[in-house]
Amino acid sequence: MLGKIASILFLLTALVIAFGAFGHDSHAARLAIELGKQPLDAHDVKVIILVWHFVSGCMLVFGALCVWAWWRARRGERGALFVSDLIGLFYIVTGLLSVWYSGLVFFWLFFALGALLIITSLPLRRA
Repeated sequence: MLGKIASILFLLTALVIAFGAFGHDSHAARLAIELGKQPLDAHDVKVIILVWHFVSGCMLVFGALCVWAWWRARRGERGALFVSDLIGLFYIVTGLLSVWYSGLVFFWLFFALGALLIITSLPLRRA
């Protein structure tokens, strides 16, 4: 039973990471407007917007890779969880450093998603 709950939570966490890309990317137009108010070169604004879209794409890919790892682990390939472990660790470190640097509570979400990936993968390794 614990394994099934962990599996569902792992999958939901992977989907939150993946679908978070759409929420992130939906703010690109607003970001462009705000950047337009700043004394920035138009080229710099374009680069920032491109990086914004790239980060959204990375979130989608990270989530898809975690879904893939979940799928493979459910079929007995425990080694596939190495991918989600790396992503989870990256999210944990990013969350902690971002909270430390910015002081924004929002970035605890990254820590929580990374920790959930790693913690919920533990029962999948034993199943």
